[in-house]
Amino acid sequence: MEDEECEEWIVESLRLYKDLHDFELQDPTRVIEWIGEKSICVAGYDGTKTNEILQLLVPQKLQVKENQGLCPERDLKVEHGGFSQYPVYSLKHVPKHSLLLTSGPASGLVQVWQIGAEDKDVIKPTSTIQSDVGKDTWTKIATTAAASPQVLHGSHINNVQITEIESNKQIYTHATSGSEALGSLSFLDQNTFLLCGLSGRLILVDVRQIGIASEGSLALSASCNSHWIATVKPGHRDIASLSSEGHITITDSRDLGVPLKCARGRISEPSMPGTFMCINWAPRLDNCVSISGFDGTVQIYDTQSWDNDVKERDALFTHRGHSVMGVCEDGRVPRATCHTWHPWKERTLISAANDGSLHMWDWLDCCTGL
Repeated sequence: MEDEECEEWIVESLRLYKDLHDFELQDPTRVIEWIGEKSICVAGYDGTKTNEILQLLVPQKLQVKENQGLCPERDLKVEHGGFSQYPVYSLKHVPKHSLLLTSGPASGLVQVWQIGAEDKDVIKPTSTIQSDVGKDTWTKIATTAAASPQVLHGSHINNVQITEIESNKQIYTHATSGSEALGSLSFLDQNTFLLCGLSGRLILVDVRQIGIASEGSLALSASCNSHWIATVKPGHRDIASLSSEGHITITDSRDLGVPLKCARGRISEPSMPGTFMCINWAPRLDNCVSISGFDGTVQIYDTQSWDNDVKERDALFTHRGHSVMGVCEDGRVPRATCHTWHPWKERTLISAANDGSLHMWDWLDCCTGL
């Protein structure tokens, strides 16, 4: 971006953000995972070298629940670190345990890591879980706070498994027709999980009901070349799905056949398969979802007024910081790789881009001024 445009955006940001922090990682990340309420994990995804996995303590200002004025610590602090010989495309923390799970396209394995093992500041690999992986994809992973730590993993809808992490015992295998690659998978609770095929096929599985699954399809308003991902609203049954052409659908998990709400986001260009497409529910704001991966922005949409008619909708808020403030080594405008919401600060997000930038930002609702 031109210096003049960057300066204009910086001035504009004074009325758009309550807080805005700009950090530079040594290597870009496509994963951001909260560890408790004070730390995040990031990891490199370069397939040509060893990649770091870092647990970073966020600045003190993002840890406090009330505005306490000036805070002495304004930088990210490395708490733990380790090295992966594979690029990290997926990373999940096991709730209530000091365990991380990673996967990527270079291996069919799910790698298990211990945070703070032996040496207090080390993230150490402890074991691997075998997972079938097909061509041009990688193993997707999800975890749940079960009594015994478990991982849901798979690369295609017909090779999804649940494995007990500590014993490496396979405790569930999902058998279904077709060999479609997975766009995403996630737990609704410790007995129920959602699969989203790249075509938009949704499959909801209850492990207590062997052989029974409910299904639906999202590819009603998108082209046959679209690919999809989906996520479940924390503590609810609503599913938000995103296509590579910017279609957003909201579906009730009790009826996957017909989406409750549909829209098309204002994206600059479609997302290519295997890139950085991301969708998340806001954990503390009703009806808000965020998307990224189409360009250098993160967009937030309020779905409250949507219906099931596919219309192009305006974003409630757009974070343009990565595209305005950064530049890649090849001179291109950065592309957002991932983003996540703060666990309890309702309008605070963390986003990353492929130039290594990491932004933490608390946006203001222009309608309410909050």
